[in-house]
Amino acid sequence: MSFSVACAQHDNTPKVPLVQTSQEEYPTIDYSVALEHPYEIAFETVPVNHGQSELHIDINLFGGSFFVSPNETKDFSGKFRVEIAPNDKLKLGADFEEIPSSKKVVDSKLFMRGDTYWVRESTQYKYPLQVNTTEDFEIGGKIIFTIEPKCTLEEIPIIFKFKDGELKVEKWEC
Repeated sequence: MSFSVACAQHDNTPKVPLVQTSQEEYPTIDYSVALEHPYEIAFETVPVNHGQSELHIDINLFGGSFFVSPNETKDFSGKFRVEIAPNDKLKLGADFEEIPSSKKVVDSKLFMRGDTYWVRESTQYKYPLQVNTTEDFEIGGKIIFTIEPKCTLEEIPIIFKFKDGELKVEKWEC
């Protein structure tokens, strides 16, 4: 059983905090936080050994915000993912770590098609990176996911810079 309470003008903007309570798999959501500041994200590259690094992405969630884990096997356009522009100098590995691991939740809402791997707590991702050159380069990419309940597709532009044998990642101000 669940319920929601809200006061809104005609533009559907909540003017008072809206809190949803429901079953165990749906923790309380503080909409004033989840809509205004749902998350913070930080990322860096960490050397592992010669030619290999890891991309570390830390996502801190606020107000009960959540997103679909990259561990989810069903096709969601807003599932968390990292993309790098096509190139032959830097390869993003498919094997990643999710810490802590997301849990599969049976979703009672029909549009979610049953059980889904949701990320509902602050999480770190570690993706392997392989540099295939000794030449300096800059390669663009994106971190993409839909943040809920705000329901916005987040596309965070990043750029990988390899200079003098050192790989770094930064937010790309395009």
